[in-house]
Amino acid sequence: MKDKDHLRLEQVDQALEPFRRLDVQAPHRGWVRSIQDALGMSNRQLANRLELKQQTIEDMQDGEASGTIKLQTLRKLAGAMECHLVYAVVPNKPLAEIRKDQALKVARRQFKRVAHSMNLEAQGIGEAEQKMELERLVQKLLTGNPRKLWD
Repeated sequence: MKDKDHLRLEQVDQALEPFRRLDVQAPHRGWVRSIQDALGMSNRQLANRLELKQQTIEDMQDGEASGTIKLQTLRKLAGAMECHLVYAVVPNKPLAEIRKDQALKVARRQFKRVAHSMNLEAQGIGEAEQKMELERLVQKLLTGNPRKLWD
């Protein structure tokens, strides 16, 4: 992997680290409604703060609860309640591990084609050599252009 790519991967992983530790589920009715209730703020009061109709606030709350709300809308609602929106896409495991897993998938596909041809020509190699060759292919893929891993 090139130094620049490696640095970018590490920087993104570090930025995501606080989010990985979180295991929080949104309340059933959504965060907006939960925070409003905790603040004692009615839909009418929130609507007045945003210069919107009460029905619009209710529609926004429904959108949040169903997962169809726009981030821009959530940001406005949060600001009106003296909050800010936190948004992240959090990988299930470190990015380097995801990249390595993908390189292994690609290497296995490539190796399978080559191994099949070699076996047809009675040039098959042993299991230990196969493992070494597979690892060599993985390393080659990881040091190459990372975009090629996802074709």
